[in-house]
Amino acid sequence: MKYLFTTLILMILHSVCLPVVGISANDNQLITEIRVIDNDSSFRYLYLYDDLGNKVLETKYYQQDSTWIRKTMNEWIYTGTNCTAQRERSWKDNQWLITYAIDYEFVNDQLNTETHNAYSNGLANLLKKVDYQYDNARLTSKKEYVRMLNAWTLNLENEFRYLADGKTDSIITTNYTSGNIVTKLLSTFAYNADSSLQSQILQEKSDTGWNNTEKINWLYDPNSTMLVSVRNKKWISTTSRWENTQRIDYEYINGDELASETYQRWKTMFWENDIRYDYQYDNAKRLLKKTLSKPIYTDWRGLISINYSNFTNQKANDIDSKYEFWGGTTGQLTTSYIPFMFNNEQAVQKGRSIGISYVPVKDTALFTPVENYGYHFIPVYPNPSVGIFYVNTQKYALKSWTVSNINGQVLKQEVQSFKSGVIDLTELPKGVYILKATTDTEQLIQKLIKE
Repeated sequence: MKYLFTTLILMILHSVCLPVVGISANDNQLITEIRVIDNDSSFRYLYLYDDLGNKVLETKYYQQDSTWIRKTMNEWIYTGTNCTAQRERSWKDNQWLITYAIDYEFVNDQLNTETHNAYSNGLANLLKKVDYQYDNARLTSKKEYVRMLNAWTLNLENEFRYLADGKTDSIITTNYTSGNIVTKLLSTFAYNADSSLQSQILQEKSDTGWNNTEKINWLYDPNSTMLVSVRNKKWISTTSRWENTQRIDYEYINGDELASETYQRWKTMFWENDIRYDYQYDNAKRLLKKTLSKPIYTDWRGLISINYSNFTNQKANDIDSKYEFWGGTTGQLTTSYIPFMFNNEQAVQKGRSIGISYVPVKDTALFTPVENYGYHFIPVYPNPSVGIFYVNTQKYALKSWTVSNINGQVLKQEVQSFKSGVIDLTELPKGVYILKATTDTEQLIQKLIKE
């Protein structure tokens, strides 16, 4: 439990951020499609972005015979640069049904509250609420509530304290059950002169005060300031001493390229090898291979490798997971957890292989006007599309829409029950269609090309 707490604390310390992190529209490429093979199943993820580079839609499909079947959809709604809502839907009974929603409220561009709802048969059920408090733009409190007996009950609270230079001094985490305190944990940080993280001490509150539980130290190369080791210790109350538990050692090549990570655990009086990751690069410093090894017969033996290939600039388009000699049949694909960069963020995807496609952001919005029948033109993208079109929700709050063929026959219509930019024509045959949409103030029209 305490190692999990450590992980959570570090996530809080280094990852307090907005719900969705976008990428500059000036960036040369964004991921628009990912294809994943996981065991005997194939999945396809399609992504759409707004003109600022914010991810607005993820649609997941699974392959049945040679057909891609819709499975789930995630949509992010923005106001300015702030993500104000996230909606999850599942494809069921030939329609998109909302299953989960998160609403975000901002005050002076700072995240103030997020509210979570689960949906059943179209009805929302309040699940969780998170409140944030700040002092001069610094997060000072994060409180998580759960819904019990039609009332909000405090479940988790994090209190943040800072040093004069703005670095995090400590975090107090309080866990509740039915509103009563169960555990209270303190995490205190120390830093080196260059502001790099030096140590973290974790303590748990008891009737006698704060008791040591765990300590983490970060060690750096004095010549390069690169991280070379992370050491974990646990407090032994009977001897009042810190005892080693685990460590991670890092080695580098060419000064800044990670060559290996070695994980060890303390066994009575010495360090015992656990696992190791080795990295290989090409002359352009692109990662080609990451190999997982285990100690077998007193030597490191490769089990599984993640292989990166078919690059566009620095980004791999193809990634696969294969057995090494000691893992199984050498070179055979095997399911594992594959790390890769999703635009500017680190992501992990379970699967045997991943295929990634990119396209510049500016190419995702194509304006194709039609003859004006007293309507205003509305930009829709991508257009042409293989099935799903999108309308910028910041510019247009659609109340309803219809899609007709060129003869005027209405083929699909929808009344929006919540804000959304999705126009799904997946089931319609290839061809040209006319979209007519309404907002509170205007009527809109656009030609859609389904290919």
